[in-house]
Order: sequence, then C-alpha cells, then structure tokens
Amino acid sequence: MDSQQIAAHLMQNSCRMFKGRTCHPEPEAIRKIVLLERSALLPNYFAAQAEGTHAEAIDHLHQVLSEQIHRATYQTCLKTGTDESRGVAREKATAFVERLPLLQDMLYEDVMETLQGDPAATGPDEVILTYPGIFALGVYRAAHVLVELDVPLLPRMMTEYAHRLTGVDLHPGATIGRSIMIDHGTGIVVGETAVVGNHVKIYQGVTLGALYFPKDEQGMMLREVKRHPTVEDYVILYSNSTVLGGETLIGHHSVIGSNTWVTRSVPPYSKVTYETESVVRTKEAH
Repeated sequence: MDSQQIAAHLMQNSCRMFKGRTCHPEPEAIRKIVLLERSALLPNYFAAQAEGTHAEAIDHLHQVLSEQIHRATYQTCLKTGTDESRGVAREKATAFVERLPLLQDMLYEDVMETLQGDPAATGPDEVILTYPGIFALGVYRAAHVLVELDVPLLPRMMTEYAHRLTGVDLHPGATIGRSIMIDHGTGIVVGETAVVGNHVKIYQGVTLGALYFPKDEQGMMLREVKRHPTVEDYVILYSNSTVLGGETLIGHHSVIGSNTWVTRSVPPYSKVTYETESVVRTKEAH
C-alpha cells in the first residue's frame, strides 16, 4: 500500500469536487459557544468556573465568537485576516453579546410557557435542567441572531449540534416567536422558511416542512422562496402532525391533532383531527 499516493489522490479529488475550504468553524468551538452562552444567560445554573467571573465568561464568549465568525465568513483564522476582516468579525460578535439580555428574556418566556403548559413540570429548575426543547430553543435563538447578522455556516453548525443532542431540528433561518413550548421534542423538524408565532406548543414528531421544491427554467432548485408553512399565535401542534407548504397558514388558536397531514390553510380557531376506527377486543368478548 502506497499511503502517500492514496493521500495525494484523495486530496486532489476533494479539492476538485468541493473547491476546498481550508478553514471553517471548529466543532469544539461550537460546543464552547453553546456552553458559554448558556452560562451567560443562566449564571446561577451554569457557572463558567474555568472562565473566572461572569463578565470574564462573556468576554471569552466574545473572543470565541469573533474567531468562529471570521472562520465562517472569510475561511481564515482571525490572526491571519486583514484589519478590515478582523474588525467585521469582532463587530458582529459584539452585536451578538449586546443581544444577550434579549435572549435571556426570551429564554424566561419559553421556560414559563413550558411550565404552565406541562403538568409534569415541577418547576423552572426541572424545565431548565432537563427539557431538551428548552436547550434546542436556546441554541436556535442564538444561531438566529447570527443569521440576522449575516454570518454564514456557523448558525447551521450550532443548530445541528443541538439537533444531535436533542433530536429537535430547528433551522436557524426559521422565524420562531416568543413563549414557545417544545414538549418531549424528539423528531421535531422546523424548516428554514417556516414562520411560527407566539405562544405556540409543539409536541414530538411535528414537521413544518416543504410540500414541493420549485425550480427555474433550467431545472435548478429555487432556494430564495418560502417553502415552509406559517403558524400563527396560540396554535397547538400535537405529536406527529405534519404541516407542509409555503402557502399553508395555520390560523391562530387552532389545534392540529396527532398524526394529521395538513397541506392547505385552516382558519383561526380550527381543530384538525385524523379520524380512524380503534377497535378494542377484550378476552371476555371471545
């Protein structure tokens, strides 16, 4: 076996097929960003002991974010960038850190919505420390801020990190409102162009997906179009319900029942159910 020849062949093919990206956000840094943001928002729950004081932990978050934003945007590390590129990365990291108070307010609202909506929740401690939906929402909200700051790649890597840990797939480009309850969480998918209002409850297995993928005259997929549904305020999406299509709108205060398949808009205060006959046979019946 000629390992040098194989290595040269693989390197050449990789660069030919994928154009080559010599520098990208680092997976370990993604984890660090998530943990530092969590300790910044909830220092009485997740103290960043290795970082020193709370303020020093926030400074460290800014430092790590600056590096990873630069890697995502310019495909080089911070120290080898230009004065301009380093300045842009640091400015965006600063803009993110300045939104931490808003992210904390939104986290509080998500926790309280979950506490009020789930009778199994014994208090905020249990929701914060054990509910995967709260973790996934927290990572999504941080990643969405980076999307709004026009940071490429890094936001998606962050939400995919949360996806792997929780089974909840929230695209960072989706627009998700305030006071959201995600219960159980496993198998939830919210697509890139989905819009979710305030006070929405989402149970396990729910999909807000695309009905079809429009293409241009050359047969190429059109990416800058709304493909995923809009869900208005105070909607409940029960387990394994599927709502598809960019033109599909779920009116406010509606209930989408378990195992339903919705591809058309429904007006406010609707109740959508999947009807099937359930037959129970007991031993005595025989």
